[in-house]
Amino acid sequence: MAELKEYDSVVINNPISEDFTQKFNGEPYTIKAGESKGFAKFVAFHLAKHLSTLIVESEDAKDITKKDLGDPRAAVHSKISQLQVHDTHERRIALYKILGDEDLVIQVISAYPFKGFIGEMEEYKKFVEQSKKSSNQAGEKSA
Repeated sequence: MAELKEYDSVVINNPISEDFTQKFNGEPYTIKAGESKGFAKFVAFHLAKHLSTLIVESEDAKDITKKDLGDPRAAVHSKISQLQVHDTHERRIALYKILGDEDLVIQVISAYPFKGFIGEMEEYKKFVEQSKKSSNQAGEKSA
């Protein structure tokens, strides 16, 4: 894994259907829906972390009922808490969608104080393999 220098540029993609804005050192940064944009490493990592949290939370929010929201002991609350503080396969998949690079995913995970990994690492590995196959097939068609 090649270590990035402090001001190396990292391109991140906003894979969601709405614009994403997050502040870094008080300055707002926006990535439009579907846009790819380069940022200095620390800004990119910060944005990728918050965008990945938004992605994993909104995927889980689809299944939340009003009854679950009103019940503080509902399992959904602990699941959302885990997604925010742990390194999970859901977060890694979201980060891969944002960064498109396994090494960058590891660097983002390492840069933040996520607790240990919970979940199914195999799901992440399968997602990455499938994404690479899709990219290769798309590249072959355009060549």
